Amino acid sequence: MSHRLRTITQIRYSIAILSLFFHACAPPPEPNKSLVKITNVALVRLDAQTLRVTLSYDLEPGVTLPLPYKTIVVTPLEPSVKIAGALSEFILSNDSVAVDLDIPADAGIDWQALTAKDACCQVSLKGLREQPGAAPTYERISNIVQAPVPPLAGS
Repeated sequence: MSHRLRTITQIRYSIAILSLFFHACAPPPEPNKSLVKITNVALVRLDAQTLRVTLSYDLEPGVTLPLPYKTIVVTPLEPSVKIAGALSEFILSNDSVAVDLDIPADAGIDWQALTAKDACCQVSLKGLREQPGAAPTYERISNIVQAPVPPLAGS
């Protein structure tokens, strides 16, 4: 009985140590602040190298302008593809915006493979945070909206 008890204790101890190890090795979660709500998101490929993102936005209740970011970007194809495009400044508290993003030829986007997935495109806004002596970081400042894989315009 004591050998069995010792084995069970060692297994539990090993599991606890492994869970702490994996938690320590995991990348930190992306900072998230609810400053802007986005709706009416649409993605369209104008041609092989251009993706148009349109969306409506509204500041969350209690949020005032200016937002504390030098740059705000839209990330339209997460988590599968990492591309982003800068938005012009938020002038009003609610509006809609269209941004044309250049898709690099070497991005290697397989639109058919993205279509095969149930939820390819998570669209959100991120703000660039610059702090003296630290590398610039992005933090999510909006909700995430699921959008279907963008069709090629005219098809």
